[in-house]
Amino acid sequence: MIEKITKAIIITIFIIFTVIISFGHVYTIKDTGSGLSYQILTFKEIPVSSVIERAQLSLRSEDIVEPSLDTTIDSGTITIIRSRPIEVTLDKTTKTYYTTKLYIGDFLKEIGITLNEKDYINIPEYAELDTNKIVIKRYVEKLKLVKEKIPYETVYVKDSMVAEGVTYLKQNGAYGTKTNYYKEIYFSGDKIKEVFEKSVITKIPTKKIYVVGSAKPPKEYVKKMTVIATAYSPTVWETDSNPWVTASGLRSRYGIVAVDPSVIPLGTLLYVENYGYAVAGDTGGAIKGNKIDVFFYNPYEARKWGVRRVKIYILSGKWKFPSNLKY
Repeated sequence: MIEKITKAIIITIFIIFTVIISFGHVYTIKDTGSGLSYQILTFKEIPVSSVIERAQLSLRSEDIVEPSLDTTIDSGTITIIRSRPIEVTLDKTTKTYYTTKLYIGDFLKEIGITLNEKDYINIPEYAELDTNKIVIKRYVEKLKLVKEKIPYETVYVKDSMVAEGVTYLKQNGAYGTKTNYYKEIYFSGDKIKEVFEKSVITKIPTKKIYVVGSAKPPKEYVKKMTVIATAYSPTVWETDSNPWVTASGLRSRYGIVAVDPSVIPLGTLLYVENYGYAVAGDTGGAIKGNKIDVFFYNPYEARKWGVRRVKIYILSGKWKFPSNLKY
């Protein structure tokens, strides 16, 4: 009796298995990482991703599944090619990557590393990836720019038209700039060498110029008179508009004085005590009567002059303006 029951069970199982084989879907998963195989039976076609999910197998994004996860197949074999960890030390940084590549060059391309001719790698790019550790040392050249000040020269120029004992600043000095170019060489993140390449002057220094006078009051003159003398410099607030343009059309400079034309006509040649030889070449709203305004390049020197009473000498002759100005 028992033998009959056993035979019946076996027959039933066989029939069920036959039905499953005939009407079901059988998937075989081969996992190259573990070397194991898994079988999944379903009664309808499902995507490869669902087959792997039913087998309770996890995947890394770097793993390769054939056919692809979004493919739906009737039955058959699914192969999981497992990625493996590769430790990459790039200069002083170590990072672990996962890959299925078989050669060093393909793996480096995959992780976005391109080697230059002078870079070091412990395994040739053309070799098989049969190690789990790669060491790369970069050779890098960097350009370093160092700016350096060039000192300006201070010069003293003698002028026989400026009064003896007078020294004035005609031009402020300015530093120049020199750019030095260096090549820095780094290997494996460490600076191993620095090489000087060239120097380029990017700004020429400007000389600081002082004028030293040697003129004495003239022995021959038309007239001598005493006036109130103020001073101005080429700044907008001290002039009507353009600080370098005068009423006569002359450019402002040392030796151009502003006058009241009704007292001293424009073009008159002068010698101003403690100032030097000059020409009446400008006017001013505040310059009325026996008053003149002398020019200095530097506002400090104009303030230092202040307001003083000086002797002026009217000289013979007249300045010839290069214009049609009537005077």
